[in-house]
Amino acid sequence: MPFHYPKEVVPGEYTIAPEAPPGSHDEKSPPMRELYPNRDDYLHVSPERYFSGAHAQREWDGLWTRTWTCAGRASDIPETGNWFKYDLGRESILVVRTEADRIEAFYNVCQHRGNQLVHGDFGKSERFTCSFHGWQWKINGQTNLITDVSTFKPEVLKGRLNLPSVRCETWAGFVFVNMDDEAPPLADFLAEIPHFMQSYQMEQMHVVKDVVIELDANWKVVLEAFLESYHLQETHPQAKPFVDEVHYQLDFFRNGHGRLHTAIGYPSPRCEDRSTVAPGLAYMLAEAGVDPAAYEGRAMQARDALLAAKRVPDNPYGIDYSGFSDSQVTDDWNYSIFPNMTFNTHPEGVLVMRFLPHPTDPEKSYYHVWVISRKLKGNVRPPAYMGVEPHVDISGETRPARRYNSKLDNELGEVLDQDISNVEGVQRGLHSRAFRFNRYSEQEQRILQLHAEIDRYLSAAPPQ
Repeated sequence: MPFHYPKEVVPGEYTIAPEAPPGSHDEKSPPMRELYPNRDDYLHVSPERYFSGAHAQREWDGLWTRTWTCAGRASDIPETGNWFKYDLGRESILVVRTEADRIEAFYNVCQHRGNQLVHGDFGKSERFTCSFHGWQWKINGQTNLITDVSTFKPEVLKGRLNLPSVRCETWAGFVFVNMDDEAPPLADFLAEIPHFMQSYQMEQMHVVKDVVIELDANWKVVLEAFLESYHLQETHPQAKPFVDEVHYQLDFFRNGHGRLHTAIGYPSPRCEDRSTVAPGLAYMLAEAGVDPAAYEGRAMQARDALLAAKRVPDNPYGIDYSGFSDSQVTDDWNYSIFPNMTFNTHPEGVLVMRFLPHPTDPEKSYYHVWVISRKLKGNVRPPAYMGVEPHVDISGETRPARRYNSKLDNELGEVLDQDISNVEGVQRGLHSRAFRFNRYSEQEQRILQLHAEIDRYLSAAPPQ
């Protein structure tokens, strides 16, 4: 029989732990309307937001140059002189460990003729030398050498010659930058996020996968695919036997951040058979140390079996789960940090995604996927859906190279491959003369929040 969405279920308002007290990991946020009284203004969104050059320019001037965005991982610059490059739209930023306990960021541009100083993703330098004429800067941005300085008239070299700095702060092992000197500190911007994510201790995790793909779709089109679970039934039908995407929880935090909490190890109500343990669910049981052949429970009881297996001190992952709530141990908590970052968090590892604008074309973007992993016991891998290949060293001894892949050969695994298969079709369809506007359901409230928060920046109103 066809599935009918239960009338008694309000999308996003179901709580996995309804008695969770304030301040707990499972606490339910206020409804979106309390933070965004105008939320219904975004039930329809104009397609021009996704392809208009004028709108992209407004986003550049009012959003990207004013908000905090994640530049990279602090673990990628472990020693003094280590650096990585962060390209955001038309800007390139150089993030450097200038002292053992200090990270700084500078615009990656020579103050002579504008050449970019570094072109690779990562490196280590005693100084930065322009490949064009040899001007040099110390790693702290101070001018070190001006080639043939005597040939410049004094007035030419007046003013700022050091590398212009960019505000730079860290949280949970991530380095964030902000081009706006007047913006609030990172801690204020992140609002409730550090409280809810602190138990995962992401600063202790290491990168085990790093892939970038250029897509023919606006960055918001790609991001929106990961802000709702409404698409799971059609895009990821193989997940229905072990993911309940009907009874889930949406949370809305200040400054545009949010959370989608989905129960794992629990069949979707859309499944006609909710008793038989499907192969995908059997695999999850095996990962947690439960022999599927010996498991006598039904599919509806598998989530409890997963929880019990992980709570055992000698569990296969070698993790002490005592600092996590039951739902954190078993479920997928998808956090979003405004404007362009999501985290599928698990105690064993986190799937991190960034959605970056193209520097010149609003109908292109860069989809960046990291997988970061805790140190796990033996050869146990992070959750399989994250797509970490069997041959990859997950010990943390070696950092995998960044891969620039194509959408046809993305090496991201089945789930993410299915997700990106939709976005370019969406981008093309937005141009149709037969398409008037996006229409969002209550299952897609996080997308309403995204557009409402963007408009706060574009209207020059201070972030909430």
